[in-house]
Amino acid sequence: MSIRQFLLRFHHDDQGAALVEIAIVTPLVLLLAAGVFEFSNIFNTRLLLEAGVEDASRYMARCSSDWDTCSALATNLAVNGAVQGGSERVAGWTTGQVTITPVLSTPAIDTATGTQLYLSSTGNVVVVQVKTSYPYPTLGLWSYLGFGDVKLTVFHQERVLGW
Repeated sequence: MSIRQFLLRFHHDDQGAALVEIAIVTPLVLLLAAGVFEFSNIFNTRLLLEAGVEDASRYMARCSSDWDTCSALATNLAVNGAVQGGSERVAGWTTGQVTITPVLSTPAIDTATGTQLYLSSTGNVVVVQVKTSYPYPTLGLWSYLGFGDVKLTVFHQERVLGW
């Protein structure tokens, strides 16, 4: 039997075609699923960081003690979800990665557009800004595909009502 006759035998044979198709498609589907899971985890981490930064800025905006006391408590609130104690919101996120700065003279009205940013009887308001930058620890399977490190940066500003 020649090679031509041998190959012609398989010309109309469909047995095993589904197995071959699955063998081709499975790695792509698994890669896509890994990407979806990793993206979801990154997105969840960013939302937790954002919630912590917003909580800290709201606390700072209403704190009536001195700056150092308020900022220490607000930093712990951002990272641990409680003013004192608490448990970490995000694994590996430390209080040293949170920066709290006052912006003492923020215009209440944007001069370029005329948009009212803050309701105020004065032209300027005091705003506190809380910012963090968190290096995402690992990309899992995506790191093998050449994706570099991911750094999540979040900030929030809040008008100060206390002090």
